[in-house]
Amino acid sequence: MESDTPMDPTSAAAPRARWTPCTRACYRTLHWPAAQSSRDRPVHGAQAICPPLLPPPHRLLAICAEAGLRELVRQHMWRLRTTPLFAHAGDCFDCVAERVADYVVEACGGPLYYSLRHAHLQAGAGLPLLLDEEGRELWLVQLWHAFDDVNFPKALRADFWSWAEPLSVYLLAPRARRDGLTRYAYDTVRSWFTTPVSRACPPDNGTSWQR
Repeated sequence: MESDTPMDPTSAAAPRARWTPCTRACYRTLHWPAAQSSRDRPVHGAQAICPPLLPPPHRLLAICAEAGLRELVRQHMWRLRTTPLFAHAGDCFDCVAERVADYVVEACGGPLYYSLRHAHLQAGAGLPLLLDEEGRELWLVQLWHAFDDVNFPKALRADFWSWAEPLSVYLLAPRARRDGLTRYAYDTVRSWFTTPVSRACPPDNGTSWQR
């Protein structure tokens, strides 16, 4: 007979991440939305602030594999490391980057690294990374450059962007969520760039979409 006891995330049966996760509910703990909760749904007749957050297509994992998705996340986080978004991360940065990677891999249909190893830390904790509108643009533009940094398959960039761009709205501080928020469709952003940015260039602290 099967036990009703929840799986211990430290047990041998749980998916094994390729790093040793910490157990502290501090800046190292990330809250990433798994689905649109009831409190985020608008009341009848009101306009939704957060867009629907649908899961990314599983072909991202099938083609890029876990290693490819992790490489993209790490490069994105590396570009953001010296920006104000992570000014207070300190020695927690590497742990934060790996937790983001765990979340992305799981969201794309991979092993439940995030749910089993990190979700239990969420109780009573706040978001360590709350974006304002300027920070959201910075987060998105560095993701766009990270695509080029890691030679992410061009045929899959629209798929990833179409998931990550709505996710960026969920990462906004509540006071920054408003009607009329600028949205960045993949084809629109692609039209703003004519040449890729060299990986050798360190990330800047600006939010300009063009360099």
